[in-house]
Amino acid sequence: MAGWRVLLKESAVDDLRALGRKPGRAVLKEATRRLGADPLVQTRHMKTLRPNPVAQRELRVFGRYRVLFNVNRPQRGVTIVLVGEKRGDALIVQGRRFTEHHES
Repeated sequence: MAGWRVLLKESAVDDLRALGRKPGRAVLKEATRRLGADPLVQTRHMKTLRPNPVAQRELRVFGRYRVLFNVNRPQRGVTIVLVGEKRGDALIVQGRRFTEHHES
């Protein structure tokens, strides 16, 4: 069976740049590898989020980074929509606290 195609929203590219060159590349490489293999697997590092307007699923990379993504099953595609760093209970995206993925 062929792997999944991984795409990035333009805003996710900016999110990766905000992490810095080396960490951004490492997160992208690891996320692409894991999501390209099977984005639907349920593990302690990959889970389905509660319904929200941002993304369907979350991947935890290197313990501190979060990659939020959507899955298009018919086209076997994955779109990374957001990348951030988890600090305590906050998700930091491009230097700002991000809360839109939580239920209000």
